[in-house]
Amino acid sequence: MARATVQPLRFLFWDHTHDRARTPWLILLPLVGAFAATSANELVPFELPLPVAQLLASGAPAVVAVLLVMFSRRFLGARSLTDYGLTIDRCWLIDLTVGFAVAVFAVSIPFLVAMGAGWAEIAATFDAGDLALWPGILVYAVAMVCTGFWEELVLRGVFLCNAADGLRRWLSPHRAIAGGLALSAVVFAVGHLGQTGVVTLLTFVLSGVVLGVVYLVSGNLALVIGAHAAFNITANVLFSRGGENTAGLSAIMRIEVDPTLTLLRPGGLLEAAAFLLLGVFALLWLRHSRGTVAIDLAALHLDEQPEGAGAPDEPTSDHVAT
Repeated sequence: MARATVQPLRFLFWDHTHDRARTPWLILLPLVGAFAATSANELVPFELPLPVAQLLASGAPAVVAVLLVMFSRRFLGARSLTDYGLTIDRCWLIDLTVGFAVAVFAVSIPFLVAMGAGWAEIAATFDAGDLALWPGILVYAVAMVCTGFWEELVLRGVFLCNAADGLRRWLSPHRAIAGGLALSAVVFAVGHLGQTGVVTLLTFVLSGVVLGVVYLVSGNLALVIGAHAAFNITANVLFSRGGENTAGLSAIMRIEVDPTLTLLRPGGLLEAAAFLLLGVFALLWLRHSRGTVAIDLAALHLDEQPEGAGAPDEPTSDHVAT
């Protein structure tokens, strides 16, 4: 009787055809573990300066995400860190640097337009938060690099690639990738609900789609990690809007937006415009450096046809036009 009970449970967990854990478990283990680790700062029995608290809340999930991806590779048959696009070489570091630059420009343009149009004005400059100005900026910048690293690894790498693999059982490669992209973008947005509220959900869905497309076209995590980190740094340090979430951060400029323009609040039109510009600039860079803006299936091992996959009527190729 006990053996009869174990067999269905093992079937739910393990895919014997591919000798690995089933897709949902490959996604959920790093995803849930990393998100749980974001509460690490709450375990400290005293109040931390906001940049330090942010560093702990971002650094802990970065470490947990790497460990769980390695665990999944060793014991669950999952992809490796390299398979997800974490191959650090000269080209990777160039993409990382370009990602930083792209995001700084993409965020700055909407804010400068808003200030030039009189929709926002500078309330303070070089304003320290809970820490002295430059140490506070440095600590927060390191925290945002950690955030960009673990969120892109888990939500673009682990989630998108494994979701696409799972969907290949029923869909063509093109549709499976689109489905993985959509699912990862929605989960990315839902993960930020507590930070922004339901009103800005669509902005974060948009950001998930943009970062997902850039990840798929670049074939590695460098560009999206750099862009993600620099986006947060620029929006919260260079052009900081008032609020409880940023009051303790050091800021180069503190911006006050016309209170009647509700669509310009955090998570609104300024961020949406910045994400769209980020996507355009990143794809222009990829066109310049790669000579194409097509999804390279082979780079992320999405060209491997799993057994039992459906939709044989649609031809497969190593590149999918975007």
